[in-house]
Amino acid sequence: MRAVVIEGYGGSERLQVREIPEPGPPGPGQVLVRVRATSVNPIDGKIRRGRLRFVMPARFPLVPGFDVAGEVVAVGPEVTGFQPGDPVFGGVDIDRHGGASAELVLAREAALAPLPGSLSFAEAAALPTAGLTALQALRDKGELAAGERVAINGASGGVGHLAVQIARAAGARVTGVASARNLDFLRELGAERTIDYEEDDFTAEDDAWEVVFDAAGNRSYRDVEPSLVADGGIYVTTKVGPDIFGWVAVTTIGGLLGQKKRARIVAVKYRAGDLVQLARLVDSGRLRPVIQEVFSLEETGKAHELSETGHVRGKVVVRIA
Repeated sequence: MRAVVIEGYGGSERLQVREIPEPGPPGPGQVLVRVRATSVNPIDGKIRRGRLRFVMPARFPLVPGFDVAGEVVAVGPEVTGFQPGDPVFGGVDIDRHGGASAELVLAREAALAPLPGSLSFAEAAALPTAGLTALQALRDKGELAAGERVAINGASGGVGHLAVQIARAAGARVTGVASARNLDFLRELGAERTIDYEEDDFTAEDDAWEVVFDAAGNRSYRDVEPSLVADGGIYVTTKVGPDIFGWVAVTTIGGLLGQKKRARIVAVKYRAGDLVQLARLVDSGRLRPVIQEVFSLEETGKAHELSETGHVRGKVVVRIA
């Protein structure tokens, strides 16, 4: 089968299309999927460049791609929710079975859900990693409730533009932070208020937000803390590093001493139930992934390069077949 393969750490030139063996038959709880589309996430570039080698060491040759949308080819023992021919979307474990930048991929049944009927394969491929990150950040880490004020930094990007819609669907009062060229886009998604980060600093407003979701991962808890409400404001970030780990520990200990503000990290979990929740939001018209550009499998390097600019509106998708 055709697949994109990485033989070692480096730039986008490391992404090569090759013929590789097809995955073996699905084992217990596994599903073999014919991939129609995948998408590129910031973590793909970080893994390829070796920036996460100490926490997520790559095993080469590596097929990248966490997101999958396609059709079930075969199911393993103990799989009860799918049968061959079913359209599905979800996430894959690239370190165990190889990623979705290939014609076929193995995935766990527990990390897949039926494809929303109103989405194309390309649109569905844009949803799993970014959508689950947004949902789990706001619902689980941010404990966002109806009527609360949430600021979403990086609101026009892959995770951010979905977070705006999910927060709005939850009944929150949403402020989107992005560049000036994206503010109309955020209002179209349902943001009640928008802030151009080049002109105004959303962290300069004291006691302004119940939740701050830093989807861009470029504002520290130290920056954001004064703008959180004193009575339980929560900062959630996608960034992983010593600084945020330290603040998570400090605010957790502080909670035992009466400090109510919190710093938390979101790390995506591919769960069928959450994918179903995203699908329901899609089918109800309250959530729609936006795609900036679709590339072919042979253009995966260009897709990675666009993603790594950090200025994508919505998602970058790779069509496999």
